[in-house]
Amino acid sequence: MTINKRAVRSIKKNISFYIISIILTTLTSLVIVGAISTGHTLKNVVNDFVEKYKAEDAEFVTYKPISDEDIKKLEKEYDVLVEYSRYKDIKCKGGDLKGTTLRVFDMPEKLNLCEIREGHKPGTGETLLTQDFADIHGIRVGDTISCGKYSYQVSAYTTKSDYIYMLEKLSGYIDNEKFAVMVVNDQEYDQIDAEETGYYSIKYQKDNSKKVREKLNKEYVVASYLAATSNTRISMPVNEGDAVTNMATLYAPVMFIIIITLIVMILGRNIKNEQYLLGAFLALGFSRKQIIGHYVRYGLIPGIIGSILGIGCAILVTRLLCRFYIEYDFEKLVYTVTYNVPSIILAFVAPALLYSAAIAIQSAKLLQKSPVDLLRNTGKDSRTVGVMKNSSAKTQTKMKVRNVIGHPGRSIVTTIGVAIAAFCILAGLIMSDSLNALLKDGLTSSVKYEYLYRLNSLHEDTPEKGEALFQNYYEVEGSTVQLSAQGIDENSRYFPDQTENGNKLDLDKYYLTSAAAQTYGVKTGEKFTFYNIADLKKHKVTISGVVEDNTHCYLYTSRKNAANLADVSDQAYNCIISKDKLTLDKKLVASETKMTVTADTMENLMGPMKAIIITFEIVGIVLGVFVLYLIINMIVSETSVNISVMKVLGFGRQEISNRVLNINHILVCIGFLLGIPIAYAFVKVGYSDTIENYGMMLSPVLTVKALVIGFVLTWITYDLSLLFQKRKISRIDMVEALKENNRNE
Repeated sequence: MTINKRAVRSIKKNISFYIISIILTTLTSLVIVGAISTGHTLKNVVNDFVEKYKAEDAEFVTYKPISDEDIKKLEKEYDVLVEYSRYKDIKCKGGDLKGTTLRVFDMPEKLNLCEIREGHKPGTGETLLTQDFADIHGIRVGDTISCGKYSYQVSAYTTKSDYIYMLEKLSGYIDNEKFAVMVVNDQEYDQIDAEETGYYSIKYQKDNSKKVREKLNKEYVVASYLAATSNTRISMPVNEGDAVTNMATLYAPVMFIIIITLIVMILGRNIKNEQYLLGAFLALGFSRKQIIGHYVRYGLIPGIIGSILGIGCAILVTRLLCRFYIEYDFEKLVYTVTYNVPSIILAFVAPALLYSAAIAIQSAKLLQKSPVDLLRNTGKDSRTVGVMKNSSAKTQTKMKVRNVIGHPGRSIVTTIGVAIAAFCILAGLIMSDSLNALLKDGLTSSVKYEYLYRLNSLHEDTPEKGEALFQNYYEVEGSTVQLSAQGIDENSRYFPDQTENGNKLDLDKYYLTSAAAQTYGVKTGEKFTFYNIADLKKHKVTISGVVEDNTHCYLYTSRKNAANLADVSDQAYNCIISKDKLTLDKKLVASETKMTVTADTMENLMGPMKAIIITFEIVGIVLGVFVLYLIINMIVSETSVNISVMKVLGFGRQEISNRVLNINHILVCIGFLLGIPIAYAFVKVGYSDTIENYGMMLSPVLTVKALVIGFVLTWITYDLSLLFQKRKISRIDMVEALKENNRNE
């Protein structure tokens, strides 16, 4: 009965430690279950939708049309699905939908099928309509929408499987207020008087895409080919699920391990500081098994309670995060949250198991001593003897040094705790600065033009305005990221003129951007192989250098070389670039791209990642506060006897604080310095897949501003922890503490 009463008293005495331990365990369990479950849900939702509604694996255009009979033969021979897809854009110039574009498809039969919600397939005078657009404009199923001379009744909401990410143009950004997808039957479609865009959609059943593409190019001559992995409308939701999963898989376990390890270390020290009690229990006749079982409870309490609370919160948070991602980025999808069972088991079992195991191991180790040795506390530190004995330093300074050197275990735990807090705070700051640097400068730093006009056909004459550019796209084996060859003129005003090593570009040779070099794993001097997207013709060139650019996968060379790669005239160009907006014949221009708009587009694409980073920053600061609070709480508990003695000697609370709490400033600095490389390396690993997921290379950016803010935040959290512990100092019972000291003697 005595030992049970002792457990209750011990918990009450250290209630703040157990509360903070429970909070930290809750947060780590929440992160590991919530983050991983969110990533898995997003991946499963998108992948299941793509599979269920047969989203294309690629779309292509041929110079020679493919007949229905040939499509059937192709499908039978290669076990593929092929369908001719077509749409017409209706521009609304008046009415409630003024300024909007309605992209109208005919009803697909084999590929890019439509999910139909709250209604039925469209009949005569009816249409399917994307729900985000409908919600913004207050359109409900059964309502009639009008655009010029065209009028349709909305028969149902829909999401088309090749328009999960609702882009009008692949180079644009989502604008659900101005753009929508509609699907009508063939009869209604044929009555629309608008220019038609047609292409073939294909879905491979086997790993035979190369053979099929070679066949297509041989028989029909492929003009363009866009794989689903490069089609942002399909790939972006898939990639975001991958990105969240990858970040969660990295971040959550790391946070889980370091927080659990810290609590384990503190629990172990708490048991070591109570070894005289272990001796007392042995002397009273309790078995070693009973004593170990008694102390194991101290680990089970924060482990079990924190795990249950964390998993419970994770269930709610996962739902909120999934809703945010799907509603923010994806067209409306029906989804079910799927919780990652291994992460739930880990979050429930690991904390209690590790906490209890640490206590059991420490208790068993101490119980190898005799009761007499334990009661005498023979393991007491004596490392401070002779330290600064002959020094002329102030007594307070000597005391600080002796406390740090004389208690190496405590100092190590304190340093590690500060490093963890610094890591939590700095990781978010580094990620934020990296993303801001990319969005601010990265998209436009390597190219100096503002406007890019893609022409409908090849030209060989010198453009009257702007500068000629030949641009073509290629595939690289083993990568889903397309390579863009930039054929530029000598002395171009709009492109870099030197490598990252400062060497001048010789455009008779070939150069990769740093993003491309990392993505494809190519170094200066190596051979680089790539394939024409349309005809799969193989090209091999030697890379003469790397141009600094982390946002574009470009191959720089002369316009002549780029044209030769595409088997066209040496003087050919298909783009005009300019700093200023040009007035060109509309019949000649296929598309116009404004770089600042592209930057805005990318910022829009990176919105979810920005949300992740902000979350990291908030969680990091919160964890930092709690971690440092635990550390300072441990220091106060371990120095309670010294505090009592100083109280007896008449020291005030501030004086005691200066001698007990303010002795670890050097450890705060050391811990912060240790946290810097850990945070940097963590972010670098976390960003390793951004080129695959977002088409750009995010690199860690460690600024002086981030270091200053990180250090200030770390110091503030440390000072806040000190402030909270000053109240605990005032509540220390002098008599009880001195009694405890006598027992230790």
